[in-house]
Amino acid sequence: MSQPAEFGLLELATPYALDAISDTERTDIEQRLSRASRAIARAFDAEVRAVRAAMAAISSATAIEPPMELRARVLSAVGSGRQMRWRSRLLAAAAALVIGLAAAGVGLNLRPAATPTTAEQVFAAPDVRTTSEPIPAGGTATVVYSRQKAAGVLVMNNVAPPAPGTVYQMWLFGGNDGTRSAGTINAAAVSSSTTAVLPNLGTSTTLVFTVEPGDGSPQPTGAVFAKLPLK
Repeated sequence: MSQPAEFGLLELATPYALDAISDTERTDIEQRLSRASRAIARAFDAEVRAVRAAMAAISSATAIEPPMELRARVLSAVGSGRQMRWRSRLLAAAAALVIGLAAAGVGLNLRPAATPTTAEQVFAAPDVRTTSEPIPAGGTATVVYSRQKAAGVLVMNNVAPPAPGTVYQMWLFGGNDGTRSAGTINAAAVSSSTTAVLPNLGTSTTLVFTVEPGDGSPQPTGAVFAKLPLK
């Protein structure tokens, strides 16, 4: 039987996957994992994979190709600090980019930093959590979410597109807001890794998926084919 301390280990899967822990904390977590039950270890590994898949999908969707003449400077800055934490590496790369732009004679207008996107706020939130479930027809659905930000990011991996004339519709159940639509995904939007932002989770306790006709329905009409608990 799994002990309460083992279940507490699962709460550390998201910061572990995001590399938001110290080397000492990482060693401690890995030692605890080696002593944990097989079920807990599998659950921990599954959550780490889900978080990293979500991060990869978000990074791919928002990637911007840097100017070629600055690539060497950025890679040099990153490579020289392999022992630093990820935040330090990002700062070094950003500094190299600014120096490179200045050396190239490109003027920089000092301005306030752009407001972080909802996805960026979710991933940076101190209470970020992950929930993942398999889709019966194939693939998985993962939500990375923050109660503090009342928002989440959905990632669907290797899910088949809906049939012609229908859409996947997401619904938020439970809480004080009743049943609310959280958007639709049509066949054209489905790829090997499909992402969607859920900007208003409110107090909902479950994200539910149905297949709906046309462009979606005001209330669920199709059978529920997946549920993700929002703890």
